[in-house]
Amino acid sequence: MDSFKVDQRDLFFILKDQLNYKKLCGLERYKDLNEKTLGLLISEAVNFARGVVAPLNEIGEEQPPRFENGRVVCPAAFREAFQQYGEQGWTAAARDVRYGGQGFPHMLRIVINDLMYGACQAFNMAPSLTHGAAHLIESFGTQEQKERFVPRMYDGTWAGTMCLTEAGAGSNLAVLETTATPEGDRYRIRGNKIFISWGEHDIAENIIHLVLARIKGAPPGVRGISLFIVPKIRVDRNGGLGEANDVVCTGIEKKMGLHGSPTAALTFGGKGGCIGYLCGRENRGLAHMFQMMNSARINTGVSGMAMAGTAYQNALAYAKERRQGRDLTGRDSAQIPIIDHPDVRRMLLWMKAMVDGMRSMIYSGAYWDDLARELPPGQEKERHQNLVDFLTPIIKAYCSDMGFRVCETAVQCLGGYGYCRDYPLEQYLRDTKIMSLYEGTNGIQSMDLMGRKMTIKGGACFQAFRREIGDFCEQNRLDNELGGRVRALAAVLERLWEAAGKMQERYRSDQFLWASCTYPALMAFGEVTMAWRLLDLALVARSAAENKGRRNDFHLGKVHQAKYFVDITLPHTLATIETCLRPGREVVDMPKAAF
Repeated sequence: MDSFKVDQRDLFFILKDQLNYKKLCGLERYKDLNEKTLGLLISEAVNFARGVVAPLNEIGEEQPPRFENGRVVCPAAFREAFQQYGEQGWTAAARDVRYGGQGFPHMLRIVINDLMYGACQAFNMAPSLTHGAAHLIESFGTQEQKERFVPRMYDGTWAGTMCLTEAGAGSNLAVLETTATPEGDRYRIRGNKIFISWGEHDIAENIIHLVLARIKGAPPGVRGISLFIVPKIRVDRNGGLGEANDVVCTGIEKKMGLHGSPTAALTFGGKGGCIGYLCGRENRGLAHMFQMMNSARINTGVSGMAMAGTAYQNALAYAKERRQGRDLTGRDSAQIPIIDHPDVRRMLLWMKAMVDGMRSMIYSGAYWDDLARELPPGQEKERHQNLVDFLTPIIKAYCSDMGFRVCETAVQCLGGYGYCRDYPLEQYLRDTKIMSLYEGTNGIQSMDLMGRKMTIKGGACFQAFRREIGDFCEQNRLDNELGGRVRALAAVLERLWEAAGKMQERYRSDQFLWASCTYPALMAFGEVTMAWRLLDLALVARSAAENKGRRNDFHLGKVHQAKYFVDITLPHTLATIETCLRPGREVVDMPKAAF
């Protein structure tokens, strides 16, 4: 079944018309690129996603990886696709050409992941994790480590993982027990890791694990964590493969979704023979790993949005074809397509707005990230970095949660068939649920947003976001058609800023009560961000939407979705803000025995 569906016009409208992404080619790093080249890469990514990656979604469900005698055996199609993915440059599209990258803007990696995750989330986690692990070595490793490991990871010869979680150290990495004992210029690694996505498989010749461990005698807590390169098979200094490195898979998880992605439990050094190499500075491992973790957090938001996007497109296609029921007003005596039923249209319009708004939010963040990386030092570089820092937990939490809700609504659109495996929607629903749990649960993201992100750099991250969205409202508040909605957004923002200040006071006086309200506060920030991006899209589309004809229906849809989202969402946002400020302490005062 050809289940992967995407409307390229939506992607390019955000990239070209809303963000004007060709301006990135004016940066020194991208001076040899142009808009046509960027567009060709995206079009080829669509073709690769459809032709190579999308078929894996069904294969992974029907022939999931098997755990046999300490090894994980994957479908042959996964091995072939992983090799093609690396050889054709998708893994390292945005990385340095010195190590096999193509040197494209960083934001195009997000666009590529949007397409590949939508085609097959379970598979695309493998090259995405490989990219993150290789980039860690590229960023913090020695020159010898970079040359030994990075090119073979980028070209698909080897794979990579991130190994953080232990049975007793999930979100709280301060208590991890994996150890590293110095032995010359290397270390003996010993410990157990769980929930390692693509931690064991046979789709690549080797797996390069990036492992957090504690060197003997290191300070307690997170201050004593270091980062290590630990290959599954030992690698000599010339890149040749040697003997097994005492990294043993003890099993893979039986999961609700993502059946095509093996989630492994790993034992390092069970026989005392696991060798690792320090990556970066001693006791700075968690700080180094945050590069990969922050990227992974954004990618969980991308995943939620991408699966929501293809779920919406599948529901839309079904609604246009499925005939059921009569016209409500009796205009037609025959059975009508269910897209003509008002309640189905309500669900479709909400899903359309959600996907377009989340995609705009994510692409905007990716565009700002490129500016933060590549602009010369100065206020503009710092401003864009502050915007990215503030938006990251919103992208992660809001888009992962609402991506799941969109998939749920898509199931509802199909009625009983949505619940059946005849259609892919029930798989999208199962696969996307994990995104709210990955890389720090969404509750943890909300505490990061309403705590650290509000105060770091003297509040500069929050103020950058506040100015950006405030300037938008000021510039468009008198617009003839959309000004009323812009002013409605501005009014909600004023209440949100006030609530954020009061929550900071509560953080200092009553952290338990503060923590019980951070999640709804994050969702309020997500909703105003969505309203902003959708209104911005509508303003850009309006000139074309004013011209009648089917060719302009695309642009008219941008205007209608913004009006609808703002009108039905912001009243709830105001109510959500008020719940964050109520003085009631039931959540914290409730006796455990009373639950």
